[in-house]
Amino acid sequence: MKISLFLTLFAILFCTACTSDKPKKEVGRPIVQINGEVYTTENLWNFASMVIWEIAPKDLDNALINEQLLNDFVEHKLLLNEAEKRGITADRDQMDQIYILFDSPDASKELKAITGHYNVDARKIAQLISERMVINKLLSEVVVSTVVSDTELKRFYDVRGYLRTPTTGKAHIFHIFTTDNETARKAARELASGILFEEVARKYSEGPERATGGDLGIVVESEFPEFFSSAFRLKEGETSAVITSEYGYHIFKMVQFMKASSNSFENLKHQLLTELYMQKRQAAITDFIGALQNNAEIKYLNNFTLSELYTYAN
Repeated sequence: MKISLFLTLFAILFCTACTSDKPKKEVGRPIVQINGEVYTTENLWNFASMVIWEIAPKDLDNALINEQLLNDFVEHKLLLNEAEKRGITADRDQMDQIYILFDSPDASKELKAITGHYNVDARKIAQLISERMVINKLLSEVVVSTVVSDTELKRFYDVRGYLRTPTTGKAHIFHIFTTDNETARKAARELASGILFEEVARKYSEGPERATGGDLGIVVESEFPEFFSSAFRLKEGETSAVITSEYGYHIFKMVQFMKASSNSFENLKHQLLTELYMQKRQAAITDFIGALQNNAEIKYLNNFTLSELYTYAN
């Protein structure tokens, strides 16, 4: 059995947690009743044990964490029940493979090697994966009708006015820098005589780009001091005169200039479509879960602590 396969299954499982065995098969103190079904502390342990193992001991009795885990439990139980009402089931072939894998005599041992914890019930993990797959299929049905109209997309673009600002220019530039005026003049004379820029830069430049013959690579204009604007006014292949700044003396060579690209609606359309679609998809899921919660009868029965749940690890 490959450990990487277990890790893949955990990724499926912990996108969102879900419930395990039916309440009537569990023991423990009742903590919540959902549409007439009572769930216990052991149900919550089976739902969230892999998460609880990773919580620092000092946070085990944190009321906010307790509340969040219980809310997650309720939310996902509602989703699972709704999926069952709609007749949604996990793919049988996939589940057969998972159960065969997790029923292996070495399954719990390898899970222990992965998680670092004893008492990891491989069969319960398989059940959680099965339920997660069912919920994912339900949510896929919820968002299948999500569409983005051209009108919505254009409005989405207009709201983000800053996107319409053209991006700053970029250029491939070489640079010679020195703090001595006479050295700068000498470098300029040698360049004028036809000596290669790279050779002059290695000879006279004091900047770190000296090692690469003055090559700065691709430079974004807005990310450099204002005096670099002189470099961006050069034609391709042109070398500047000596330029004085508060830092010293500079000579630039323009290798290639890349014009600023316009962040037009057409240029950004694909990016905006992806972003808006994901927003609408998440909103559809949020609204769907909210409706399930509003239509459900939920009663919170007893308080609990995560420390208490550890009794089910033995």
